[in-house]
Amino acid sequence: MNVPMAATFGKHLQGKLPGKRHFAKLCEVLSNVPPSTTVFLDFKDVEIVTGSWVNAVFVPFFQWAGNEQTDLFPVICNLAVKEWVDEFALVAEWTHRCFLVASGPIPPKRAKAVGPLDPGQKATLGAVIEFGPVTGAELERQWKAESIKATAWNNRLRDLYDKRLIRRERQGREQVYSTVLKEIDFDG
Repeated sequence: MNVPMAATFGKHLQGKLPGKRHFAKLCEVLSNVPPSTTVFLDFKDVEIVTGSWVNAVFVPFFQWAGNEQTDLFPVICNLAVKEWVDEFALVAEWTHRCFLVASGPIPPKRAKAVGPLDPGQKATLGAVIEFGPVTGAELERQWKAESIKATAWNNRLRDLYDKRLIRRERQGREQVYSTVLKEIDFDG
């Protein structure tokens, strides 16, 4: 699903109050999208994006997207100005969120994780990229760098799922995790 941000919200995305209204409208636009859908939020043609707007829209939006009934995976696309990525990174740091940011044609094949990930989350994301789709038990068997039990893997996988960086699918009694996009870059 592609959401053209300029056409939906205008070319100037700034301010806390407009951001709150845009959050509600974004939820309305996506209210009938089936769970487990990747949503591409395309900033092409946007002229201004501020941190106050990003905070007012995306912090509650990621909570809403992660709701069990909603279960959407947002990817922020085509931020035209490097400073806009910095605005998302700043909000991510403040709120302990992480955003997938991509550029180019939609759907993108690659994105960058913008925001904080602790060393365990980075290792787990790297393992899902390398071995996925996987379960925590499979990672316990396949990961050779250090001895990590399936329970620890499952906790880390759940954290990355809550951050909307990986998706989860129930297969029998197991939760199987895979990346939202084929390739995800991150520092570390």
